[in-house]
Amino acid sequence: MVRHDGGFVLVMVMVLLVAGAMLAAAVAASAAIETAMAGQSVETAAAFSAAEAGVATALRSGGWSAGPWTDTGTLPGGAAWEAAVTLAAAAIAGDGTTPEWHFEIVSTGSAGRATTTLVQGFVVRGALPGEPVLTYWRQEGPAP
Repeated sequence: MVRHDGGFVLVMVMVLLVAGAMLAAAVAASAAIETAMAGQSVETAAAFSAAEAGVATALRSGGWSAGPWTDTGTLPGGAAWEAAVTLAAAAIAGDGTTPEWHFEIVSTGSAGRATTTLVQGFVVRGALPGEPVLTYWRQEGPAP
């Protein structure tokens, strides 16, 4: 008696090959998506670091006064920042004689397609440029 099951084995091998190819394509697509997400995370973190560098530069500069202060810069990895310090308010302190100067730093960092803006408030008591005392902080943009 002769068995004719050779065609069945061929069909099963073909089904397994198609299933394996579909699984490989799904893994490749998933890897491509994860790579893109990792790149976006790196750009977002670099933009945040650049915005922080702008805030730090503004605080170190001591160049604030009743007029606005602006500056730009880049980090070694290519991320860039742009910062501005503006006078938000002026008042007389509780002792009735000491002036208080309230300033706000707005620093925007960018890297690739990512952008992050940080806002840092500070007050200077007495004569300008004086010593800044940080008052508030907020982020206006995607978190790292």
